[in-house]
Amino acid sequence: MAASAVRNAMALRSALGRPVGFVRRIPWTVSSHELREHFAQFGNIRKCTVPFDKETGFHRGLGWVQFSKEEELQNALQQENHIIDGVKVHIQPQRPKLGDQTSDEE
Repeated sequence: MAASAVRNAMALRSALGRPVGFVRRIPWTVSSHELREHFAQFGNIRKCTVPFDKETGFHRGLGWVQFSKEEELQNALQQENHIIDGVKVHIQPQRPKLGDQTSDEE
């Protein structure tokens, strides 16, 4: 199961030209479902991935949210405070890695 979460995260990170937000400081009590619910107020969420550490069983406190439109991501970025489960999480636009653009997709 952890491997599929990593694959999903990699797919989100390699989604060039798609509106993806990188979220950090996610409380360990928050699931990807709750993260999706929070950011759905800004628009349609295509994917929401929170990778788990296979050794501890807890997620790593970071994740990716893919919106349907760039405008929806911008709406989320414009709000200063995102409070989930009493903790302020941070979202920023996902930037593509340069020079490390490999993919196993056909």
